[in-house]
Amino acid sequence: METQEIAAAARHFAAMARIVGPDPKGLKMRRHAFHLHQSGSTTLSASALLLPRGALAEPPPLLDRVCAARGHAAGDVALTAASLVEPFLIAEQRGNPGEEFQPRLVPEARIDVLVEHEELGNTRDGKSGPPRWLSARLLAMVDVPTAADSVLSLLKHDDSFIGRPSWDVGWSLADDNQKQVENDIRSSLKSNRNNASVESIGTLMLAKSATRIAILGISTINSNNARRINVSEMQHRGDSLLVVGSPFGLLSTFHFFNSISVGAVANCLPPCAMRSSLLMADIHCLPGMEGGPVFDKNSCLVGLLMNPLRQKGSSIEVQLVVPWDAICTGWNNKKLEEIGGDPSELPDKNADSKTMELRMSFSSTVNKINQYCISPSSIREAISAVVLVTVGESSWASGIILNKRGLVLTNAHLLEPWRFGRTSPSGVQTSFAGEYLNARENKSLQPQQCKFSNEDAVKHEVSLFNLGFKREKRISVRLDHAERQMWCNASVVFISKGPLDVALLQMEKVPIELNTIRPEFVCPTAGSSVYVVGHGLFGPRSGLCSSLSSGVVSKVVQIPSTQLSHLSGTVEADNMDMPVMLQTTAAVHPGASGGVLVNSHGLMVGIITSNAKHGAGSTIPHLNFSIPCKSLETIFKYSEIGEPAILEELDKPNEVLSSVWALAPSSSPFIDNPPEKTKDEKVLEFSKFLSDKQATLKSSTDLKELFKHKIPSKI
Repeated sequence: METQEIAAAARHFAAMARIVGPDPKGLKMRRHAFHLHQSGSTTLSASALLLPRGALAEPPPLLDRVCAARGHAAGDVALTAASLVEPFLIAEQRGNPGEEFQPRLVPEARIDVLVEHEELGNTRDGKSGPPRWLSARLLAMVDVPTAADSVLSLLKHDDSFIGRPSWDVGWSLADDNQKQVENDIRSSLKSNRNNASVESIGTLMLAKSATRIAILGISTINSNNARRINVSEMQHRGDSLLVVGSPFGLLSTFHFFNSISVGAVANCLPPCAMRSSLLMADIHCLPGMEGGPVFDKNSCLVGLLMNPLRQKGSSIEVQLVVPWDAICTGWNNKKLEEIGGDPSELPDKNADSKTMELRMSFSSTVNKINQYCISPSSIREAISAVVLVTVGESSWASGIILNKRGLVLTNAHLLEPWRFGRTSPSGVQTSFAGEYLNARENKSLQPQQCKFSNEDAVKHEVSLFNLGFKREKRISVRLDHAERQMWCNASVVFISKGPLDVALLQMEKVPIELNTIRPEFVCPTAGSSVYVVGHGLFGPRSGLCSSLSSGVVSKVVQIPSTQLSHLSGTVEADNMDMPVMLQTTAAVHPGASGGVLVNSHGLMVGIITSNAKHGAGSTIPHLNFSIPCKSLETIFKYSEIGEPAILEELDKPNEVLSSVWALAPSSSPFIDNPPEKTKDEKVLEFSKFLSDKQATLKSSTDLKELFKHKIPSKI
């Protein structure tokens, strides 16, 4: 389906939820990125999944039971992030946040849900009108245990960063709002105590809160269009996603209601599991989109977008999606008993499994018709060719398997970081996408020998290529295959001493199941779609497989091919035919160094090397640089024939190539610079300078004033 078709179908099940309530001290907007506060009242908004009665072929039994227990006979509900309503719970429930089947809001708090006009069933002549508000009430707040466990697994590994702030849940823009609120209420001791309690939320409570869903009962929609929503069966890295949400919705529903954003599945948790309980999404989202429904390329429901995982003190956000499968699994019979009611009216013990079976059967039928949900085999092969590389007890990065004998391509700065402290004259710096482990993580990281192996590993001679590396550092490589992860030791084969940041490792024991990368030596053009696969952000202890992000090639940096030879001679500026650097918009984070850049066919077009970063030190994820495969032909040739002498070419110095990778624009001989002034022009310019200065010193008073402010010399 085209994106426009998916968006049109998805909007029928998308809504915006708004809550308004008394807030005389202006405290309800804490941990929220935006709000409205007027006359002692605060308004918050989020996105929601709209589920009219009958929209789902097999709804979770919990939904019907909640509606029955709360006297909501209409059965039309909306699901959203519980973070929207939690600030307006009564004090007893707000002080100990958790799932609630009898939630109570503070007096005078009101909830409304905004839906598309055609969902009201009163469209005329096929024309749609403006969206309408429907009154709603809070029925329950329910946890998704498996999703919370996955979030917890990410939060508890925040100690894998040295000198980095920990992970939290929520939008990065909420930090600024939080600071403003704290400034406004600093004079109130009680308010300060409340703020402290917010900051001291335990990691487990934070994980549960991040995946908690609020069930809202809405007034009858009375739609004449009995639309049904199909459910996606499972997702893989690289699968396309579309989310419908209302960023900053309450600020202007006219502008922001039910906006569309597209992206892809970046990773699935738990790692190597058959069914996912949490998805990490490479998708651009904004505050207010939490709670929005997420769809796949067949317009099947994938799940709900929740508040993102974010790094404190930075703008890095990881978008989280709770799959519908995890929601249905988590809302089990035990939850039904907690709601109350006559036990004889409860569904039989196998109802949940029957629901799953029916729903899976229904989804499978859809997937057989349109095989979108499974990633193209070429992309899957490229993903499986990316490995995690750890060096000693200090750092990790990514690597690419080049051949069946276990040769791995990675970056030289992972092994010799002291050789790559590069800063451009303009102040823009390159930041290597490698990461460092702290002592706590080092002790618990115990790489193991690979159990499934053969004896095909190549035994390389100790030569001039690996004399520069400290041999006592242990190098380990982790492969991710199907349902298991395997660790193998590795040794250094080659570290480039030239301008290209590349190195080669050899796995000591080679697994039987070894997927290799397929290179594409034809350089992609600007605007081409690309994917980045690497182990960014989360270290070895997280157990995460490689993550995927998507973008386009924004720039291909080329130089004359003759500059790569060592022949002297004049080069014409129009012979710019050798690609030496690819700039992309795909997100690259620390740890992705040595990862692969692939095209839409799953062919490698480059190796991830570095990010740009601000002068203050923060990296720019969507401005990154890769070495194109065209510049790595020597590496691939060595991979085929294994002749070490071939690699000597990469050790030769090249000032032009070095200046390109140093981001030094002024040193490039291929850019027309303004002509230098002649000697006579310089003399005239200096004379004019003296003349101007003399004109300003018309009296001895001016001269005394000049010397008055003169800084004494220390020479």
